[in-house]
Amino acid sequence: MRYPTRSLLLSPLVLAALLAALPGCGGEKLATVSGKVTYKEKPVPGGTVIFANDDYTKVERVPIDNDGTYKSSKVPLGTFKVGVEPAAKAPETFMPKGAKKSDMPANAPNYGGKSGEYVDIPKVLLDPATSNITVTVDGPEKTFDIPLK
Repeated sequence: MRYPTRSLLLSPLVLAALLAALPGCGGEKLATVSGKVTYKEKPVPGGTVIFANDDYTKVERVPIDNDGTYKSSKVPLGTFKVGVEPAAKAPETFMPKGAKKSDMPANAPNYGGKSGEYVDIPKVLLDPATSNITVTVDGPEKTFDIPLK
């Protein structure tokens, strides 16, 4: 009985590794999407922009900076519904009336996202399904400002 040579056994593995390493083969094309989020013509200082396709199989959450700008290089090509979540409310807003404000250290974590302060935008704008805001990402770069009202 004759056994296959080592080179014949390794060739499928080598071929698979080479194909996996080829750049630009397969995978989803991604775009860089950036812009500014405003509410009543003022920048939204912190929070998250949410891009979601119709069936929510593709969702990209992008942090908003203090100046209202956002940028992500991980948004797939396609048409997306858009929602905006403001930064979380400060912990003190959840304290009972009459309670003393705790002394928060200057380096306390910000659980409201990358940065920012809470802005009370209408609830309908938080969810991509109800905001009526859409964007079509059809190239490698897209500028998309989000003026909320």
